[in-house]
Amino acid sequence: MNDGRLDLAILGGTFDPVHAGHLQIARVVSDLLSAKVCCVPSNIPPHKSSTMATPEQRVAMLRLAVSEHPELYVDDLELKRGDRSFTLETLQIFRRRVGPSPRLYFILGMDAYLNLPSWLGWQQLLDYVHLVVCRRETDQVSAPPLLALETSHQVETAGMLKSKAHGGLFFVDNTALPVSSTEIRKRIKNKDDPSAFLDPGVYAYILQEQLYAAS
Repeated sequence: MNDGRLDLAILGGTFDPVHAGHLQIARVVSDLLSAKVCCVPSNIPPHKSSTMATPEQRVAMLRLAVSEHPELYVDDLELKRGDRSFTLETLQIFRRRVGPSPRLYFILGMDAYLNLPSWLGWQQLLDYVHLVVCRRETDQVSAPPLLALETSHQVETAGMLKSKAHGGLFFVDNTALPVSSTEIRKRIKNKDDPSAFLDPGVYAYILQEQLYAAS
């Protein structure tokens, strides 16, 4: 890994808890784009009422999960900012940090991408970043607003994103594991073993903090 690289990809989410699917997507995108990946835990997601783990616990789990992966790191700026976490505001902050020239990428799962038209200022996101969407063979067809976005901004190869700092849309196929934080919380609550989907340090932390066991 070249830690001197300038390109940066951003992966947001509640990470409640962070799991193998998050890490796989982050590492695939890092390798594909030769970029560092910054994991940004949200404070209060606009589309969710709350999280089960505290902000401090979610950050602790993330830092444990990325500790063996130098291409990944954690930034808790949304937690420090407080209130609801709007992606547009976060991406504006990252763009101000790096300046106009470096390439910035924002990583989305297909579920999040399909809900993009409900996000605050979603049509402005490409003013700051490239969108990198990780999809599966079973994913749905895009709604008309997204089809228009794809027509005007989609590129066919990762290399084509490198020609400018932002504004492209690229789909990465078959990168997402069939696992979710909801499923892991359910497994823990039902006393089923979730360890196959969790970093060992994260699972040990969940047991130590007795997370997700209560109803």
